[in-house]
Amino acid sequence: MASQESKKAGKAAVVGAGLTGMLVAHGLKKNGFDVVIFESEEKVDARPRDWTIAIHWALPTFNNLLPEAVRANLVKALCNPRVDFTPEVECLPCFNGVTGELMLKSPMPGSRRVSRQLLRQVLSEGLDVQWDKRLVDISSTAEHVTLTFADNATVQADFVLGADGASSTVRSLLFNRDPKANLVPSAYYIATVIMRHDDAAKVEPVHNFHPVATIMMGASCFVGTGTMYAPTPDLSTWSIFWAKIFRRGAFPDPPARQGAEALRYVKETTKDLIEPFQSQIDWAKEDDSTMCFIDQMKYYTPSLGFDTHGGRVTLVGDAAHPMLPYRGQGFQHAVLDAHLFIEALQKGEGLEAYNTEMVERGAKAVAQSLQEAELSVDLEGVMKSLMARQGFKRTA
Repeated sequence: MASQESKKAGKAAVVGAGLTGMLVAHGLKKNGFDVVIFESEEKVDARPRDWTIAIHWALPTFNNLLPEAVRANLVKALCNPRVDFTPEVECLPCFNGVTGELMLKSPMPGSRRVSRQLLRQVLSEGLDVQWDKRLVDISSTAEHVTLTFADNATVQADFVLGADGASSTVRSLLFNRDPKANLVPSAYYIATVIMRHDDAAKVEPVHNFHPVATIMMGASCFVGTGTMYAPTPDLSTWSIFWAKIFRRGAFPDPPARQGAEALRYVKETTKDLIEPFQSQIDWAKEDDSTMCFIDQMKYYTPSLGFDTHGGRVTLVGDAAHPMLPYRGQGFQHAVLDAHLFIEALQKGEGLEAYNTEMVERGAKAVAQSLQEAELSVDLEGVMKSLMARQGFKRTA
């Protein structure tokens, strides 16, 4: 039964139990709202795929949205909890992809790199998540908003928040399924690999470069590698992540988007990188110790004009403004969205100001991510990029 405080604040329905949905749910609950999350997946670990996320300029806001009990468990989500977080660790070294020389060392004070899957498990604690709920419709009256799901169940709420990712159903419904709300394919592919070598000698080159993550740019592609999981002090038990962004058309299109065939394609089209980037992909085994995915990166430039159902429904995070992953800005803006959405509800002044600011800021961040992609592939462009000039600072 909801407390008197939560009854006064109202009932909020969050669509999407990803990181942003769970984060905003914690923030709403912390501020007196009655909150339920509805997720189309069947359980928290329904998908085996994982990737890393760096939380940097938004980390103070991220922490403020969470209850102390959840904050205390964030260490469980760290990719590498076995390091002392000094300024030398809280940075991202960037190497010249042609010469191997250090080009940049972008400060990320206070930053933490996490596993998306592990963080999702941490954030799921203490939340009411209704799994296997695929949204099919949103309607409203003067009194409430109604969500209808594929199993014909309906739920009424005072406020609805779409946090259902880049291919957001909520966004599509709010734009009346207009194609202008669809994702736009970019000119770039991203290949992501998580590998376990079972050999400390193969982990050491990455760990010695940087215990968390490092990148190379300027050699016709962007490549990053670092620690994915560090379950014990023994390096042979660690897993490494490796990611490559490359322009579509630079190679034949991949014959498969995941699995061993995708990994063979990545190996065949990746040659002569500087170390440790080349050896890591060469050493990746074509068995269950390696996961490989290839995606054409997509984006969406947010705009106003969507149906807010009387100022009671809106979007956050990738549902609002999916962008390319350069400089790790996407999740930072998702965290900021969550904070500003809750702040708007607390003020009781409607969501118009939130929507206007979110759309303007999100559109700028999306445009910057596209520009960074273009500048990352050659050395002259790299030095003109926001990464080179402003690092990981907020620029939108």
